[in-house]
Amino acid sequence: MRELKFAENFVRLRKQFDMTQGDVAAYVGVSNSAVSKWEQGLSYPDLSLLPKLATLLDVTIDELLAMSRNLLISE
Repeated sequence: MRELKFAENFVRLRKQFDMTQGDVAAYVGVSNSAVSKWEQGLSYPDLSLLPKLATLLDVTIDELLAMSRNLLISE
């Protein structure tokens, strides 16, 4: 099974909107270090934050998580 590519996708989207980690942290109500950990792949945002993050980055939750049907099918 393929891995989620959340960290790379999140960084790309954040930079596409010219936002800092601090901008994202302030919007969703977490620390800058939490956002940094997401981007390093050390942790993931709480599920309750996904709708807010998706709205901020103008994507669906599936797009935010870099989900695809291929992830659901074993290789």
